[in-house]
Amino acid sequence: EMENTMDTQKVVFTNNDLGLRLAGLLRLPTDFDLSKDYPAVVVTGPMLSVKEQAQSVYAERLTKMGYVTLVFDGSYFGQSEGTPRQQELPDVKETDIESAVDFLQSLPFVDSNRIGGLGICGSGSYMSVAGVKESRLKAITAIVPAISDISTSAMAGFFMPEDEVRAAKAAHEQGEGDIKHLNFMPRAFDEGAAYYYSARGTHPRWSNDVVAWSQLDLVPYNVPEIMKGMTKPYLVITAENAWSREASTEVFEAVPGENKQMHVIGEAGHFDMYDLAPYVSKAFDFIEPFFAENL
Repeated sequence: EMENTMDTQKVVFTNNDLGLRLAGLLRLPTDFDLSKDYPAVVVTGPMLSVKEQAQSVYAERLTKMGYVTLVFDGSYFGQSEGTPRQQELPDVKETDIESAVDFLQSLPFVDSNRIGGLGICGSGSYMSVAGVKESRLKAITAIVPAISDISTSAMAGFFMPEDEVRAAKAAHEQGEGDIKHLNFMPRAFDEGAAYYYSARGTHPRWSNDVVAWSQLDLVPYNVPEIMKGMTKPYLVITAENAWSREASTEVFEAVPGENKQMHVIGEAGHFDMYDLAPYVSKAFDFIEPFFAENL
């Protein structure tokens, strides 16, 4: 007899674009009945994150609400395949999400017409783009989406001079020189450090290093331009004091039509939305009815 608790299974699926195997955690709702068809949500996390971090906070809550959920380590991260490690590439994030949808669709107990996406921080933006490009995702929630026009954002401060980065990439491709890395979460960034360098958010497989030439893909990645093509139900949740609030607003405002909503969680900062009570609960006051209506 199946136990009446949430069931978490380790799974492996393939990024079909790159042929890389990805490590995931599939969560099944309480009282799971294999004869039923369930709605499902792909949940993705902040830049450089691994599946056990903020994405699992949201996935567990969604699973308790009755959704099958999938979190995973992206290509080049955590327990998933791919080298060089720690490449943060928007197009790869996109194919990771599409492959996650493929995997969910392959499960006999997932209703293929009721798959949604939820992304946090960097992947709040990646998941928003997936909402435009991946027809099988039916509704999208973005939590503090942080990438708008990255070249004009605070994140640009992490980047190296472009010619230096291109030279490092060329040298690596010729088998010479060490891989150059950027530090994407310096200890000096107190609010981020309070999450990533404490029991709240740290993880042995997490690293703040990102391969420097990732910036060559990140800088021209203009999310508002892509979001002009968004036609699906869309929910954005930002926070009153989030450093990403301006980017989230730009992404939201680029979406045409009325089938969208944005809510600001009072008093919260950006990283508070990753895991802290009461802010995550306040977010779910909007997430729960949104997915109930649209999945």
